[in-house]
Amino acid sequence: MKRTILALLCALALLPLGAETTSYNGLFRYKLDNGLELFVYQDRAVPLARVEMSFRGGAMGQSAETAGWFHLLEHLVFRGHGGPGASAELRAELARIGAAEWNGATGAETSSYWLRLPADKTAQGLRFWAERFARGALPAEGAALAAEKALVAAELRAREADPDLVYEAAMTRRLFSKYPWRRDAAGSEKSVDAATAEGLQKLAATYLVPNNAALFVGGDVEPEEVFQATKELFGSWKAGEDPWKQPLPAHPKLGVARPTWIAYPDPSLPEGIALVEARYRAPDLRSDAAASHAADLWTALVADPEGRFKKAVTKETPKLYGKDAISAYYLSQREGGILSISAYFAVDPALPAIDRARRFKERVRGYEITTMKTEPGYFSDKDVEAARRRLLDARLLSLETADGLVESLAFWWGAASADYFLGYAATLSATGTREVLAFLDAYVMKNLEVVGLRMNPADYEREKKTFQDSGFELISPANAFWWRR
Repeated sequence: MKRTILALLCALALLPLGAETTSYNGLFRYKLDNGLELFVYQDRAVPLARVEMSFRGGAMGQSAETAGWFHLLEHLVFRGHGGPGASAELRAELARIGAAEWNGATGAETSSYWLRLPADKTAQGLRFWAERFARGALPAEGAALAAEKALVAAELRAREADPDLVYEAAMTRRLFSKYPWRRDAAGSEKSVDAATAEGLQKLAATYLVPNNAALFVGGDVEPEEVFQATKELFGSWKAGEDPWKQPLPAHPKLGVARPTWIAYPDPSLPEGIALVEARYRAPDLRSDAAASHAADLWTALVADPEGRFKKAVTKETPKLYGKDAISAYYLSQREGGILSISAYFAVDPALPAIDRARRFKERVRGYEITTMKTEPGYFSDKDVEAARRRLLDARLLSLETADGLVESLAFWWGAASADYFLGYAATLSATGTREVLAFLDAYVMKNLEVVGLRMNPADYEREKKTFQDSGFELISPANAFWWRR
């Protein structure tokens, strides 16, 4: 007993002052009085550090009228303070603190900004973000704002020429039809052009506040020194009202009122190859985080190339490009979870693509998933354990570096919480067949899908007659994006 108490006291003595313990070795957690969260991961492998600032927001904080404004703020953050020459000034500042890489990303649920720099410059990296977020207004006036609007507008026009983005926009518009702008961080030219300095300042004052933010620092750093520097630089930053005090109305769990079929003549696919995908609304982490682990486990189970699922689907769907052409993934999101099941197949006018798309969907949902529910041995205990181990091994591999851990933790902080990230392995280890079947029942068998069929335009033209009166909606940039009504 004395040895146990002594070991505990020694461990507490090594813990940085003010830090909360975490279940991940080397990771320390703090919180300032203004609500700003700080996570510091100590990794001595290389003398570098990553300093990342994240806010909950992005597309989920937008309205149809302000869609794209968070992305516009991202541009302004990296433009710097001042006029048209500020970008060069900003680059000089980054060079002075030794930042070799930097970037920002505005997604569906977060806006994040990061630097990679020498570890002994970590305090300067923290100061860089403090000057942009904790020291008054962001640059959003006159020529600077007009110039960034023009750049964003050019990016938006480029999106309409990207086949993957056109297809994703079409899927999103149909699966999240009630609030599609909350899944589209890019927005529209119309909404971005309507942005004003006053409107952007109001958006920043609402969402870019310490109690809606977290700092993530990883690398060859001293956690207590990072904490003290953070208190000095960000401690006076005034908290705002909780922007999520009034919860957003949820996206409907049934994304569509009836099974929906879309066809996209996709110039990025080579002739002779087509892709079919069934996409479902899946668990949202804010309302059903428990089911997310079952979703992850199921996708790992069906990923096994020697497993029953892939063998059966390959055998029963003509001319699939083998077992490796079949994939399933679950996208974890706070309020926009999706489940995708897809396969590539060889185009053959003698076997119309629309018929094989239907056959694929019915084989997956109507037979294989139904059999999973009715036949207890579809997945053996050995299958479940192997799938769980593959997930956990892949996770460990992704967290091997400071960059990987910081990036992953920041994502999960925004999509769910740091506690979700820290407890993931334990919760997954307690997830088994029963939870997987409950997930399939709720999110596949009692759900409705959007089925997408992508094929080269030349292949589509050869089979065009088969699409008439087939129930497939033809997709193009003219009807893919939600803001084109």
